Amino acid sequence: MPKETFYNLDEPKRKKILNAAIKEFTDNELHKARVSNIIKEAHIPRGSFYQYFEDLDDLYYYVIDGVFENIFYEGKKHAELTRDIFEYAELTFEIDLNGYMNDKRHKFIMNVLKSIGSNVEYLEHHNNKRREYIMSVMNRMDLTNIRYQSDLDKIQLYELLQNIKRIVIQKSLMTNMTKDEAKDLLRWHLDILKHGLLTKGD
Repeated sequence: MPKETFYNLDEPKRKKILNAAIKEFTDNELHKARVSNIIKEAHIPRGSFYQYFEDLDDLYYYVIDGVFENIFYEGKKHAELTRDIFEYAELTFEIDLNGYMNDKRHKFIMNVLKSIGSNVEYLEHHNNKRREYIMSVMNRMDLTNIRYQSDLDKIQLYELLQNIKRIVIQKSLMTNMTKDEAKDLLRWHLDILKHGLLTKGD
């Protein structure tokens, strides 16, 4: 966590430092990132950096915690709009699609996933936060017609829907689909998940 001196800075200066950090972590995985690039971009002395943070790792994990908190906030906000898990998947689809289409954001997330993979302690922290987020979403949904009801089932259902969205997004980008075409393809997948592949006669 940042030191108290960082929190004592005025908001514009804090944002300037964090934006410089996000830029550096978008360009580089953690092991390639440099404090020198961040302080140059933020226009702060090197000594000031270490008054605000213990080291580069301290800043890094603070930044990515904030990014994931924003992602979770968006997800929770959309969960307030429906109690239907399939409608929720549709509501959040465009957010995910826009994220993939935003090259900088996509690159940042990819670098994060590579960087945190070797940090067992942070992975446990992140996975706990993610499970809490998923359960907060799933517990708002009406799942009475879903056959699987355990907490693990709910987490796996959420992840299945995320995987379907990811498949559709990747195909839509590879084939230059419009957003409407991508949404139609998502609905096709969701319909199979809801109603199965077989006709009633089978």
